[in-house]
Amino acid sequence: MQSNVLRRVVVHDRFQLELKLGYPLKQGAQTRYRIETYLFAPQSLGINAANYPEHEFFRDIQHYVRMKTPSFKLHEVLESPHSPLVRSEALMREHVGALTPEAEDALRDRLRILRAVFKSAAQNYLAPLAHIPTPMTPEAENQFIDLVSTAIDYIDQLTRRYRALFPQLIAARATPDLLRAFRLTDESISILIEDLLLRVHQIAHAWLSPPLLAKWQAVLVARVRVEIEYRTARHYPSVLQKGTRESYMRRVSALKKFTSSVLWLSTSTRREGTTLEQVLFAIAAGVSMMFATLIAFYAQAAYEEFTLPVFIALVVGYMFKDRIKETGRSFSSRLLDQRLYDYRTIIETQDGRRQLGYVREKATYLAWSAIPPEVIAARGAGIHDDPMFAGNRETVLLYAKLVTLRKDAFDFLSKDGVNITTINDIMRFDVRPFLRKMDDPYEDRLMLKGDKVRIVRCHRTYHLNLISVFAGETGSQTCERTLIVLDREGIQRIEQFDAEGRPFTLRSSRLPLQLSEFADGEEE
Repeated sequence: MQSNVLRRVVVHDRFQLELKLGYPLKQGAQTRYRIETYLFAPQSLGINAANYPEHEFFRDIQHYVRMKTPSFKLHEVLESPHSPLVRSEALMREHVGALTPEAEDALRDRLRILRAVFKSAAQNYLAPLAHIPTPMTPEAENQFIDLVSTAIDYIDQLTRRYRALFPQLIAARATPDLLRAFRLTDESISILIEDLLLRVHQIAHAWLSPPLLAKWQAVLVARVRVEIEYRTARHYPSVLQKGTRESYMRRVSALKKFTSSVLWLSTSTRREGTTLEQVLFAIAAGVSMMFATLIAFYAQAAYEEFTLPVFIALVVGYMFKDRIKETGRSFSSRLLDQRLYDYRTIIETQDGRRQLGYVREKATYLAWSAIPPEVIAARGAGIHDDPMFAGNRETVLLYAKLVTLRKDAFDFLSKDGVNITTINDIMRFDVRPFLRKMDDPYEDRLMLKGDKVRIVRCHRTYHLNLISVFAGETGSQTCERTLIVLDREGIQRIEQFDAEGRPFTLRSSRLPLQLSEFADGEEE
């Protein structure tokens, strides 16, 4: 059964794993999902409650919550009445004389959303180029030419129409803040076009024979040069040269954050149940004080004056008072751990005016006997690691999330033509604590090859297994397994399996540079 939660696991860099969960929004007051991730780690890595407590796990994860980029095909970015470009042009026609503050706010958001929409649409349109044809055929060459020529035509139309808005903004007496937003988005779109076309240039040799290859690489170079010259003429400080590599990367990162921030949501995280915890601790202290006071009253009533027996009774009463208080605190903590989650994250719009939902999180170590049978079965399925051999030698950490989203909170966005159907929860997990006790990644071994003994270098790796269990409001439940292959130098690769152990996707640690841009049509 397919899970309603959209899940993607990729390698963000050598030491960070990125887990993206997409929560589809359903009609009704609330949408609820429960996601439980069981992390199986070899005991030799020293991952346990003493060496790697739960609060350190939360320190090593980082969360981002954003609205999924509205889905448009590349031609729809130019034609659809809901496209940010089309709606921006319509708004400018409605405010020829002067822009109202409300119109400026709407236009500022539409301009920035346009960059995200265009990137997603362009990546999806160019995605077939990532599937290199073998062997090269005339049909493949025609496919490449049609795809690239059409993409360049769409790009030309978009840049011409977008940049035509600038004189209209000047005529409408746009504020400096809006003009700045236009220029920054303009610069970001130009960099995006340059990067996409350069990546197409890099893989053109796999699609085209030498005569066509030279022609179309020249076409791509000429179109890229147009963008470079445009940014130079506009005095945009984002032209990549020998002496600007550091400033270029900083500028590109800042532009990406500025334009994509319109889709990001604000979050605030706090520990759950702190008030209840203090109330229970106060009750435990009160009970212990009551016991000590009763002992003191009884001793004074029995012996009437301060004598040695009274002194001993008071000391004993204080001793039991202290133990009763600590026992009550321990019992209260265990009770709260069973009933509550560790953290609650509130999801809001960036202006803080609308609360969109919340996420509850909890991390705890489990004994092997406490793991559900379906999780153990999913752990043992597939071609890697016999569970009878590896299972009881692994430490299991459970990371649970309970997600509650308010569908009606996103209705305000539809008034501006933005259809939000999914919320993306992006979590980055730093695996460096798992690398500390690993052995050297390579070891020389002797091998018999024919009649000769050879020395060969073997790669020593360690396996982490993530079993994700998804449960929706209907009671449906699915399991997926992700195998993370590590060595002391970091993440080497990941492999994914369904509950029966069948591989359904295989992602290497890093795609080649020229292909990685087309691997995922979702904005960062």
